[in-house]
Amino acid sequence: MMLLYSEQVWAVDSFLTPDDCHRLLLSIEGYRKTHALPQIHRPSRERSLRYSVINGRQIAESFPELLEIYRRLKPLAEEKSGLALDFMKNDLVGININITAPGGEYRWHYDRNAVTAILYLNTVLGGDTEVYPGYRFRLRNKHSRVQKLLDGLLLRPWLRRRLGKEFTFAPQAGKILLMRGEDCLHSVRAVQGSEDRINVIFSYERPGDRNPHEKELDAYLYTSEAAPESDPNYLA
Repeated sequence: MMLLYSEQVWAVDSFLTPDDCHRLLLSIEGYRKTHALPQIHRPSRERSLRYSVINGRQIAESFPELLEIYRRLKPLAEEKSGLALDFMKNDLVGININITAPGGEYRWHYDRNAVTAILYLNTVLGGDTEVYPGYRFRLRNKHSRVQKLLDGLLLRPWLRRRLGKEFTFAPQAGKILLMRGEDCLHSVRAVQGSEDRINVIFSYERPGDRNPHEKELDAYLYTSEAAPESDPNYLA
């Protein structure tokens, strides 16, 4: 069932069956036994970035069923967002499997792309996705220093609570969350308990979209190498 939470956030319960989720989890478990994944940790003042990832190139080689879901989701993403969308040109980014261990979390951010879908593969304690739909005052150049100042101001907790409306989504196996990611401020609370939180990210962009800091952002999100302390979307 499709649930409308705002004009920029939607959720579908039971998009995948429990058996489908279980099969994917087994495949991911097998992959992790034979492949070393980067452990990403980017400290941040309110909530840090701490997770590991299987990137889009690896997924294209080892998880063909996720490519089919990526294609199947595109018409739904276009219908709900009202946007004409393309698959990501950067094949590192189009589909990701994010694995967040207990204690891990994901910083507050806006996405580089127009629309994002999050598919939860397991139900865990904690790890809720927090979303403020349409909370960004977006300038024509969303990579400018002025945009960074505006985003930083609106990020302040007291201002978020005063100006924004928060929606919270607990990880539930088979559920999919769809959002206008470049305009919805969002984050992931720390995972609790003893089980990893595992979800799949599907990203779609507008035709002709270009990120001038793509290489820096890829290093920041997909490698454990040294990277800028702040979001590379705003590099000068």
